[in-house]
Amino acid sequence: MKIRTRFMGEVEIDEKQIIDFPEGIPGFEDSRKYALLDIPENDVFKILQNAEDEYVSFVVTDPWAFFKSYDFDIPDEELQKINISKKEQLAVLNIVTLSDDFEKSTLNLLAPVVINKEDRVGRQYVLNSGKYMTKHPLFTEEEN
Repeated sequence: MKIRTRFMGEVEIDEKQIIDFPEGIPGFEDSRKYALLDIPENDVFKILQNAEDEYVSFVVTDPWAFFKSYDFDIPDEELQKINISKKEQLAVLNIVTLSDDFEKSTLNLLAPVVINKEDRVGRQYVLNSGKYMTKHPLFTEEEN
């Protein structure tokens, strides 16, 4: 199937790539079907692209690529909402807010995007943690 994307124009994806977000993403509750797209020649960032609206997309990354000590707990009942029963099913991404000055870009560590890799279902979970922010500097002295 072909989808229009915000950053890469029209791309061909397999329907099996679609990740269902039954509750949407906070602020985008009506956007429920996404594809996780690779960015050519970039191993660090990906695009979480809404499959039905080219203007709804997020740059995401593996948080541990920048913050090796990132740690959080999600209650089992929250993980059960996306059918997670074992950690091998789980993928975690965080949304990046890009700045015109790339060095000032931020990462939302307070609300990770959790995905069941097997069932292709996800949700964004807001942590009950005072140590993480929605706009944590991506590049700090603490990195890696």
